[in-house]
Amino acid sequence: MPDQSHAPRRGPLTRALSQMGQNLWLQGVAVSSLAVTLAILFAYLNLGLNLYGALERLTTGASVMVVLAEDAGPGRGPELALQLAGRKEVLSARFVPKEEALKRFRDQLASKAGLLEGLSRNPLPNTVELQLRPGAAPVMVITNHLRGLAGVEEVVTSRPWLHQLEEAAGIAAEVGSVLGVLLLAGVVLVVANTVRLAVYVRREELEIMALVGATTGYMRRPFLWETALQCLAAAFLALLLVRGLLAFFSAPLSLPLGLQMAELLQFRPMLVPPFVLASLAAGLAGSWLGVGRALQPRAW
Repeated sequence: MPDQSHAPRRGPLTRALSQMGQNLWLQGVAVSSLAVTLAILFAYLNLGLNLYGALERLTTGASVMVVLAEDAGPGRGPELALQLAGRKEVLSARFVPKEEALKRFRDQLASKAGLLEGLSRNPLPNTVELQLRPGAAPVMVITNHLRGLAGVEEVVTSRPWLHQLEEAAGIAAEVGSVLGVLLLAGVVLVVANTVRLAVYVRREELEIMALVGATTGYMRRPFLWETALQCLAAAFLALLLVRGLLAFFSAPLSLPLGLQMAELLQFRPMLVPPFVLASLAAGLAGSWLGVGRALQPRAW
């Protein structure tokens, strides 16, 4: 009869794989439920990043036009553009002479550009176009400052609702962060409940192990490995699901404010590594929590 006392002890990964193979139905339930939860989380992160990028491009543009007075000197325009470019709330400042403005206007008219042939003089003024940094300062504060500068006749805000849009985007980002944390907490709770179910299914085996002197750490480690493997599989399935849904619903459709449906629904590969790591960390946290509570004396 072979001596069993010197038989090699199986490692936690081997025991985890053995546990997973004993109840494939439970593994399917755990992976599928976790995959749906992770798919919701990744879709939320992906769409949130797309929307943030779209709003950032929307709120950045030539939103303020400084109209120079007729009696302003010829060098006042370039001088003012250089002066304003040094302000922290200004992303860029460019002097647009009236000749360039008229040419741009002709290009915009396209086939109707002939309407301008009868002009005896150029009616457009010299201007300085400002591109503002999103959220740097309220638009009204900037325009009031610009109106007091020498040589400035008028300040035109091409999109006066930009400041309100930036404020709304900031509030949405704060709310979105809270919702993201709640979704991540949901992943932890789903894993914790799944692990408690797995412990309950194996309660007889665990009770025998406890009676022969197995430590809590010895019984806990296979469940941690099992959760890690489940999280990796669920994250992979979640990525495939979200990518397929985004591709299915994506269409060359133009939305209000110049947004594009394909832009909002594009898949972000840059999110994949941090998403997988966050899923794994949340899963291990939930597994530690669930196993810790389930392995309390007589918990099964």
